[in-house]
Amino acid sequence: MFTRTTGLLIVPIWFVAMGWLVMHDVWPHLAANDPPSLQITEWLKTTGEKSQFDILNDQGGSIGTIWSTYSIDEGNATTREDLAYIERFALPIAPLTASVNSVFTAAGLLDEFTVRLSNFAGNLELHGERFHAAFSFTLEGFVAGKRIESRFKLPLTDTGLLTNAFQPFAQLANLSVGQTWRMQVYNPVAAVTGMGDRFLDMLVTVTDREKRITATGIYDCFVVESDHAKAWVDDHGVVHEQEINLPVVGKLRVVRQPEYDAKARTAARRIALYGKGMQP
Repeated sequence: MFTRTTGLLIVPIWFVAMGWLVMHDVWPHLAANDPPSLQITEWLKTTGEKSQFDILNDQGGSIGTIWSTYSIDEGNATTREDLAYIERFALPIAPLTASVNSVFTAAGLLDEFTVRLSNFAGNLELHGERFHAAFSFTLEGFVAGKRIESRFKLPLTDTGLLTNAFQPFAQLANLSVGQTWRMQVYNPVAAVTGMGDRFLDMLVTVTDREKRITATGIYDCFVVESDHAKAWVDDHGVVHEQEINLPVVGKLRVVRQPEYDAKARTAARRIALYGKGMQP
């Protein structure tokens, strides 16, 4: 039987539970800051203009490569192109190429976002543009002989920063421990296979600083974490290493390399344009 004593016990327990829920799930989203804007640093204009990354599976084996290039126009608007070539994969979708173009305003805000995916089963293109209150997207292409076409919007509160799942973090300047923001990550694997969510909503926090030994040297890094990803970023905003945990796929590591192989990038781009074995 429900008694007064039982009620007196339930009420404080309910308040404690609701307090924990608010502090751990609700408040972090409400307190999140704007995501870091793209900063045109000296590193970006010189050393960081071209970068190459290895993609590793959870056993440490190389499954692909990412090449990143930045171009800055006279008005300081910046375009970043990320070309990912996935040669081997746990799912039967490789070889897969993902070309990602991100256009930033002079203030460092993402203005346009385009992803082109291509493999033996077909091709997809996602294009998004910033409007007053939302990013407006079109998705078009063919997968396994089926025509795909859709239009949708995501509010700017969710898409102030939008990246792709093979490289969630690209350049993060002026970080500080305790900083937090929300961002969206487009998942190419879900787009191609239909398994999982195409967009991953991430609440990101700069949790700590630690020394990190990487392929390019030893750095004092900020540790940037979310439910799906973790990255090590130095004081110049350079992302040296990151881990991504994708639904269905599992954990991947993306590691900055000391060299940039322009010929390999050109070959991967030709595969993206013409298909493997069909390059002119």
